[in-house]
Amino acid sequence: MGLLFSLFGLLGVTNFMFWEIRYWVLMIMSFLALKILNLEVWGNMCTVWLHYDNMSGVLIVLTLWISGLMYLASNYSVKFMMNSANKFSLVILFLCLMIIMFFMSINIFMFYIFFEVSLLPTLMLIIGWGYQPERLQAGMYMMLYTVSMSLPLLISLIMLSKMYYCYNMMLITHLNCLSMLYNVKFLWVLSGLMAFLVKLPMFMVHLWLPKAHVEAPIAGSMILAGVLLKLGGYGIMRMLNVYFLNEVYFSKIFIVVSLWGGLMTAAICVGQSDIKSLIAYSSVGHMGLLLAGCMSKFMWGWEGAILMMVSHGFCSSGLFCLANLLYEKVKSRSLFLYSGMININSVMCMWWFLFCVGNMGGPPFINLISEIMLFCSLYMYSCWLIVVVLLMVFIGGLYNLVMFTNIQHGSIMSFMNSSSNSLCSEYLLLFLHFYPMLVFIINISYLNNVFMI
Repeated sequence: MGLLFSLFGLLGVTNFMFWEIRYWVLMIMSFLALKILNLEVWGNMCTVWLHYDNMSGVLIVLTLWISGLMYLASNYSVKFMMNSANKFSLVILFLCLMIIMFFMSINIFMFYIFFEVSLLPTLMLIIGWGYQPERLQAGMYMMLYTVSMSLPLLISLIMLSKMYYCYNMMLITHLNCLSMLYNVKFLWVLSGLMAFLVKLPMFMVHLWLPKAHVEAPIAGSMILAGVLLKLGGYGIMRMLNVYFLNEVYFSKIFIVVSLWGGLMTAAICVGQSDIKSLIAYSSVGHMGLLLAGCMSKFMWGWEGAILMMVSHGFCSSGLFCLANLLYEKVKSRSLFLYSGMININSVMCMWWFLFCVGNMGGPPFINLISEIMLFCSLYMYSCWLIVVVLLMVFIGGLYNLVMFTNIQHGSIMSFMNSSSNSLCSEYLLLFLHFYPMLVFIINISYLNNVFMI
């Protein structure tokens, strides 16, 4: 509860040092959360309404960490440009608070309310601080996709609550140990999961994500890729865990659609010219693999999914930071206008290489462990799925290689400013994305206890 009270207190900081105070307090709270939400105390009850357990603890830490880095990434575009910096930081804090409340909600209707309320500050970020005139259309796309699927979710939650005469998700989980819910119709499952599938997003309902990423500011892209997509994954895992909806045999439909979508979006990435759109489509492919692992019903699939949320949160957010740094110097997002950047700033070329390796699931990052666990769970589900998995790995490596070579190699464009050096704060921002991806693999054994609920 101390973390929540600290966030409420930060909302009232309005003096001239508000930006630095909120940034440092969020980063300190991230380290405190690592101590408070450790394996020894996970599962403790905070209040009657709030609860954190094995799945939500690590995502709360991720939310606090990414929210702090959003301040550091927006120094040039918001703070130094004096573009309503106080309002911007308040929106970030409010969004962070709503996401943490969503992860800690144990009541079904609080779970639903905070899931929907988190849309409002995200919409404010896109519309208020977006770069392009199409930001209104991007915000409308995001709202229409998510809100249109929220009403079936609400109806499904009301019906399930009426069936159990209970609104507490932890109590329903224990009741299910005695009487499992096998007689669930496909329409009921779809209505309960569709809002989270849109938020994830699953292929065929993903069209809002690339447009939102392209039009959002750097902080919006970071929170979208780093945290908000995990709301969908966490919601799916929580619904499957609480109501045992993974016992139905319709999960094979979701596996086929998500893997096919991952393959298609990986192929789309190879032909993309907009760098932010390329990174956004790669997120759709990774989230499709995550969904397939969840629906495989194997423990390795669930452990790989929760690890994929963490690894993708840091890696994708770091790639968007790199893309924004290029945009601020070149004033373009087109890959055709980037070339020879290794001759201008070789240190930044190293960061591009490290994050591209992480995005394709290479060693020594936790992305590799998460993808191996998901691949093994899919192979155990059906050996024929290994063909699709191998194609996804090959094309995933291909588009990351294309992105890296287009940006770093070749001749320098005549309009490039050869003296465009990077600041220390930019290197710090990239290091704080890179460090968790690298060091988290040392403590990878915690996954043995993650789902012992």
